[in-house]
Amino acid sequence: MAHTNHNPRQRGFTLVEIAIVLVIVGLVLGGVLKGQEMIRGAKVKNVNNDAQNIISAVSTYKDRYNVMPGDDKVSTIAADAGVVGDGDGQLESDENGAFWAQLRQAGLMKGTGNLSPTHSFGGVIQVRQNPYTNARGSFVCFMNMPGDVADIVDRQFDDGAANRGAIQSSDNLTYVIDGTTNYDLCYRL
Repeated sequence: MAHTNHNPRQRGFTLVEIAIVLVIVGLVLGGVLKGQEMIRGAKVKNVNNDAQNIISAVSTYKDRYNVMPGDDKVSTIAADAGVVGDGDGQLESDENGAFWAQLRQAGLMKGTGNLSPTHSFGGVIQVRQNPYTNARGSFVCFMNMPGDVADIVDRQFDDGAANRGAIQSSDNLTYVIDGTTNYDLCYRL
């Protein structure tokens, strides 16, 4: 008959030890998820802060030079920036480069050149004229914004309707929040 050798020192984990490990894993996962939520919340606030800074820079430029940045074709800032607008009183998409170059040349925005900056969700920031049916005038638009983020920004800082108010992103009233629909979130200048 074969003799089985049992080692009294060899033992498995107790239920209490397994429970403690599971609690620790749960706490770590909860902390990671909360951290991700906080990072996303900070990015949402950054979008609105960036928009407000751009709007303020535009207002300062208009006060100083009596013209919209990007549309400016006469000031020394426009000449020094090397990119001028057409001076027609509107800010068309083809004046996007002039818009950024003139704000930067005036010392109102960080950076150099005429390239559009990017926002905290990775898309570019551009200027557009009349981007939607109810959005008349000049707007600064945060391109390719996730639908849930566009909805949050609009609810926190405007009226929550995608097709009206100072922040617009669609000709439709509501946002599609499906994880794949992106919006061009536009702030009135």
